[in-house]
Amino acid sequence: MNQGVELTWPNKDLSLRASGVTSYRWVTESDATLRRPLTMETFSTVPIGSNSNLLAIGDGLDVLEALSETSVFTEGVRAVYMDPPFNTGKTFNQYGDSLARPMWLSMMRDRLLALKPYLRDDASVWLHLDDSEVHRARFIMDEVFGEDAFVASVIWQKRTTRDSRAAFSSNHDTILVYALSGPRKWKLSRNLLTKEETTLRNRDDDPRGPWADAPFTAPGFRKAQQYEIVTPSGDIVRPPRGRSWYATKPTYQQLVEEDRIWFPKGGAGSPRIKLFAHQLRGLVPFTVWGSSDVGTNDDAKRHLLELFPERPVFDTPKPEVLLERILHIATNPGELVVDLFAGSGTTAATAHKMRRRWITVERNTQTVLDFTLPRLQQVLAGTDRGGVTNQVSWVGGGSFEVVQVVPRYGTLTGVHRSKALRSKLATALPRPNTTFASTA
Repeated sequence: MNQGVELTWPNKDLSLRASGVTSYRWVTESDATLRRPLTMETFSTVPIGSNSNLLAIGDGLDVLEALSETSVFTEGVRAVYMDPPFNTGKTFNQYGDSLARPMWLSMMRDRLLALKPYLRDDASVWLHLDDSEVHRARFIMDEVFGEDAFVASVIWQKRTTRDSRAAFSSNHDTILVYALSGPRKWKLSRNLLTKEETTLRNRDDDPRGPWADAPFTAPGFRKAQQYEIVTPSGDIVRPPRGRSWYATKPTYQQLVEEDRIWFPKGGAGSPRIKLFAHQLRGLVPFTVWGSSDVGTNDDAKRHLLELFPERPVFDTPKPEVLLERILHIATNPGELVVDLFAGSGTTAATAHKMRRRWITVERNTQTVLDFTLPRLQQVLAGTDRGGVTNQVSWVGGGSFEVVQVVPRYGTLTGVHRSKALRSKLATALPRPNTTFASTA
């Protein structure tokens, strides 16, 4: 319950619509132009269906509206990951990152609202930002999904180098995580992190193999779990104050007989329970993700340079291993992932390798032709050796379709015209299982 607290901004009551190739305009809901059907051109002979992977060229709001006429959302969206322009006021290689704040706020709100009807009950939304707008973005997400949908703010260590010119050397981004069902219910369907079996050791030559260990204690006072234990060294130990042994004495004795209890410190320490690989429960994710676990911007940049050695690449791309963790937590194989700000295509590439369905949207046609399309083609062909390829044992395969949605406002020129785009796509790298032919 927000008790009437809300974020306001100029033109909040208007809709922010794509205008031409890069601009936006404010539009009233009564504008007659909004009632015109959108033009969607499909560059494939394969109909778009409920099993399609889709690379869409256009603004996210327009694309979602156009796709509502297809069956692509039949099974619902399990996860949304969005890495939008952060509104830093800077200019990067592939885009300018400066939008009037009211426009940025409406841009995010309108696209989140458009996604909401397609989200499954167990869906989650992951919005990736830096400090420029993240505090305002949380108000937006509270307004769209409700405060009770907030799950976490994940801190990602995006760099390990230090900027000595700054007042503080910023080395993190924030990923806001929301779930429609709320954190208590959503955690029942999300996946835990896999515990690394490389951390298992066999400290007593157990014939069953290596194992991990956990304290043989539990919080709280339980009378049946308060008893003395004699260690192999002859010492007598009791549970720490305010805790009990993990199990009753008969269960403890059975575990001892099964060689499931280990005493550290040469047999003088308090008992610990042995856990073999098949008994390990997954790990609840922390809210701080270090670079050693999920990579950095520089790791992602090196991957792009391997894929596109002759081309200036994105300044701050996201590593596939970061997306792998998000998609592992939030989805299962075969479920649908959506990204409305594709950029170089990291979300779609990682989702495809992890055998998830995906829809990714990029407004800049040149970015699609230079990066998103050829990268995804390399994923399908099995020639992308970087990212999470080895981690998930990806060897290639699958297919995807390409569509373009023309905005209602403004005009498309040059390479953005459908005929020119079709010509570019027809001469692009070969794509398995798909041919390019207009069906519009």
